[in-house]
Amino acid sequence: MTLLLRPALFIITAALTSAAAVEESPPPQREEQYKILSSPDLLNRLLYLSKTYPNFCTLTTTQEWFGLPRAGEDGDCPFDELYAASQKSAQGDDEKTSAASGKGCNNYVLIIQDKEAYPNDPDVQLDVNFQTSQQQQQQEGWKFVPDVFLSGSVHGNERVGPTSLVEMSELLLESAACESLPRMKFQPSDSNDDASGQDTTNDAVKFTQEQWEQELSTAQTCRQSLTTNKGIPSPLRQWLARLVTTRRTIIIPTANALGYSRNKREEGSIDPNRDFPFDIEQYHESECMQTIAGRSINELWRSHLFQIGLTFHGGMEVIGYEWGAPTYLNLDAPDALAQDQIAHAYSRYSNGFPGHVPYDFGTMNDKVYYVRGGMEDWAFAGSWDPDRVVQCTPTTYGGYPPEKTVYNNSTLRAFNMLIETSDKKEPLREDLGSRHDPLISTNGRENGHVARNIRLALLAMDVVEPYVSIRGVEELMFEDDVIPAMNLKRSPTSYYDDAKLVWVHGGDKKSSMRKITWTVGGAMTIDGTEIVYGLWDDLPTQLAESTSGFYPSMETRNVIDTKFQVVQPSNVEGGTSGGRSRWHADGAYPAEPEGGDTYEQIYNYDPVFKAFIDTGKMPPGTAIAVFVRAKVDKDWATSAANVGPAGLGPASHIVNARTNPSYFASNAGKVIHGREYSWWYSDPITVLVGDSKEAEGWDINDPTASGLTHFSLSSNARGVVTAVHVNARFAGKAGLTETFTRPLPRSRGGDTTPRRSSSASAALVVMLLIAIGIFVRLVRPRRRRRAYRQTVAVSTDVEGGDDFDASYRDDVGNEGIGDLELRIS
Repeated sequence: MTLLLRPALFIITAALTSAAAVEESPPPQREEQYKILSSPDLLNRLLYLSKTYPNFCTLTTTQEWFGLPRAGEDGDCPFDELYAASQKSAQGDDEKTSAASGKGCNNYVLIIQDKEAYPNDPDVQLDVNFQTSQQQQQQEGWKFVPDVFLSGSVHGNERVGPTSLVEMSELLLESAACESLPRMKFQPSDSNDDASGQDTTNDAVKFTQEQWEQELSTAQTCRQSLTTNKGIPSPLRQWLARLVTTRRTIIIPTANALGYSRNKREEGSIDPNRDFPFDIEQYHESECMQTIAGRSINELWRSHLFQIGLTFHGGMEVIGYEWGAPTYLNLDAPDALAQDQIAHAYSRYSNGFPGHVPYDFGTMNDKVYYVRGGMEDWAFAGSWDPDRVVQCTPTTYGGYPPEKTVYNNSTLRAFNMLIETSDKKEPLREDLGSRHDPLISTNGRENGHVARNIRLALLAMDVVEPYVSIRGVEELMFEDDVIPAMNLKRSPTSYYDDAKLVWVHGGDKKSSMRKITWTVGGAMTIDGTEIVYGLWDDLPTQLAESTSGFYPSMETRNVIDTKFQVVQPSNVEGGTSGGRSRWHADGAYPAEPEGGDTYEQIYNYDPVFKAFIDTGKMPPGTAIAVFVRAKVDKDWATSAANVGPAGLGPASHIVNARTNPSYFASNAGKVIHGREYSWWYSDPITVLVGDSKEAEGWDINDPTASGLTHFSLSSNARGVVTAVHVNARFAGKAGLTETFTRPLPRSRGGDTTPRRSSSASAALVVMLLIAIGIFVRLVRPRRRRRAYRQTVAVSTDVEGGDDFDASYRDDVGNEGIGDLELRIS
């Protein structure tokens, strides 16, 4: 393999993850039917997840994190010694691990977050074993990552929630780890390597050729396994990976650890769901924060900035939201419309199964019953309704400082809904559901109490924050724009070096319009969405704020507003540029027609917007930055007619963040920031304008002759090639400048933007097609004269006539890159 091609061949993916752990610790075989996990089983599963996916999760206890005592006696939770032993083995320090054992029960917390993308996040630092070479290079973007709270069991005899959350966590973590493979940072290198495999230039560990091939094999194996064994194909795997790498999810499977281990409702003799300082009776300050369950939850909320949460219960089947407090018995809560829409979406996506209809939903006062000291109302209103909040002075467990129940204006403003999972607090196993296709919403027997609540919790993670994703150019559809273990928005280098790159020919006399396809998620109603595009030369090197990491920066937005062109979607009706998300009660709009082979057509999930940009007046070599932006859920700002307290506008974080551009909230270093003009921006892509003559020899009807397969290019009705996807995950263009026959004219902060094309640009396209691992056969194109060296690749292990439809990373996962024989001629 030549020095010239080797860097290109392995520019396939980005990111560090726990690949070694995935290889060494294959997932244990699970029975097809879910079963309720006991406390020892839960701990074993949590330990497995933390050891197998260390770059995406952290396991700790509220005893270690916050210094809380344990509830229980000497005979309770003996299995916790397994956790203590694992901590001692990992840390090798008895003193540091003493908090992990003792009388009573640990309250375990699983934190799911992308540690490589946000290594400066304080939650990451809880894991003393986590190390990253990127730590000094990342900005403070972790502050803006939205927090999600999931509680499995406040009442210890209500058993569905903990199992649902642990099973969901495994799906999330396995998908994120698989999606992050192979690891770009560990690609082989022919230069600057010493005999030990160390890069002597920057001390970064490099893989050997054999190790890299194993990465590719592992990527193929895990993706095939997710599809075949768990019914999670590419689009769902990528969705789960997005939820891991763009959210911070705090899971306390058994807040009432003592009650769950004993299979009793209370913690000892106290009900934890009456233990919160909201709307309790006067002079009862000693009757809140009495339980370790309540204090554990309180400490988690004090140290985060949750926008959405779920608390799982049992005894009926209903979704309840505010109000559930007696003071507001006959009143609607602020943000009632948003709560109702989200609860309705929970009910639809979780669905029903024989003998169990989809969840009913409504206020807790209407559908359940009111309580004093309830967790849900406390989490929603504790910061903005101070007249209902007291300072707790309990005497249990040696007391609890009263200042711990004093909250700032931001801490408690979340939608924290009550999920009553089942009429039976521990349902029959036959009613829990099947592991296969757990994310497909059905009302069949394969659905069940665990299966449907996995989906419900995932939906909560999704709607915590809107997102916009560019899906393709022309007929080229690439995967979602989030890559686990990589932080493209807040990279210290130019975003141009990281953005996906698509070559398009500039156009001819008959056509110069190039189609862009995108979607909008994490919302209900899409009030408006549009493309903005312009020159990369006009943008700053960093697209996020250099200090805070907020994306996009003010400088970036100013360039977009003053120099970029705006294009409205062309496939919406009624004079609007908006639509509906997959979670909307009326379904996704605009939707792809059924019967096609794109995943939107197969699964009918997300809305698909389309618009066209004009490249006809741009000279060859022009690098275009394309963003898409959207406004969502403006109707959520509408107040209910019977709201209490009266005269109050939006109160929750999740509504204000979407409807109030000047909104700002902060707690424990975390931040929620309104968007200027309420726009939410996608990551950009690069559209590189080429000369149409470069594609004259590419015959879409004869891939063997053209060297390009159908999923790597698109053409118009006359057979003229219009677009070629030439990079994967990130372009790595700074490392590919040697493929040009002359230096690129622009070099700014590591940025290398093409400005003029040359006869070598077609060669760049070909070499980059190899680099992304797309299955291609490159032979000398017919009728093409070239005055430069031409790359030729011949596949030696894949049958001819390949016509599978895949994204540029899926072909690595599903088929591998094959054994490519590379030649220079």
